[in-house]
Amino acid sequence: MLAEEAETEIRHQFAVRANSILAFIECVEEQRPKLRQAIIEAMLWAQTQPKLTK
Repeated sequence: MLAEEAETEIRHQFAVRANSILAFIECVEEQRPKLRQAIIEAMLWAQTQPKLTK
């Protein structure tokens, strides 16, 4: 799988998760696309962070 295809698949999986999160958040329908994108970007950013260890 090419890196671009892998990133597309990850973004799709995160979008599915973002939709699940949005199901619990009450907001105006017009805000959902922007909020969904922010959630996806936050998940992608979190993947780049070092893991916390105890």
